[in-house]
Amino acid sequence: MTGAEFVEQLKTENEELLARIDAPAVDRIGSERVADTENRNILAALMKMALKNEMEAAEIAAEWVATTPELDAKVALARHAGDEARHYELVEARARGMDVALDGFNPLDPPSPVLRYLRTLGTTVERIAAALVAREAMGGRRNVQFLAYLETAGQRELATLYREIINPDEERHHRSGCALLARLANTPAKQEEARRAARGLLETGDRVRAAALEQTGAPVIPGC
Repeated sequence: MTGAEFVEQLKTENEELLARIDAPAVDRIGSERVADTENRNILAALMKMALKNEMEAAEIAAEWVATTPELDAKVALARHAGDEARHYELVEARARGMDVALDGFNPLDPPSPVLRYLRTLGTTVERIAAALVAREAMGGRRNVQFLAYLETAGQRELATLYREIINPDEERHHRSGCALLARLANTPAKQEEARRAARGLLETGDRVRAAALEQTGAPVIPGC
């Protein structure tokens, strides 16, 4: 199949997997959880998680720029790193405005299983499929859930930040990744590389999500 046909197939496969592993979170945003949305400890934990996601996304994209030979992919990764760093700054400013204690907080220590997984990927096809196609699809879905949570919690300024800046940027990253992958994944071998990398990312992300929901008691987690 052509690269474009493969990407459409991969997007469908990714969405089918995400629909299975992320669906329960949506069902848990209800009136029975409203009291939890006012719990400052839970919200602070989610803000730190959001900061970690954004910084790790910036970090891995920046790491890959120097070792990516394809110029269009190099430019996309550099732009991605800059956008995620900007998201980090915006979320950090809002967290401080909410009196979330960030003294001593290092979003890269320790690296998450997702970041560790991404660092194992050596080819451009794997990296784009995992970070820009699969992770951005996962992040977009989770940020829609997180936005609903914030609105229920009355966190209007933070909800506006996600609605107007972060979520549109993540959708743009996903589209950019899909366009790149359609050009790069032009052989059966490359397409299989991309499929394995994307599935590995989503499965790793699901394990991280399950642990985070248990640790925080929140019904959702933010995406990257």
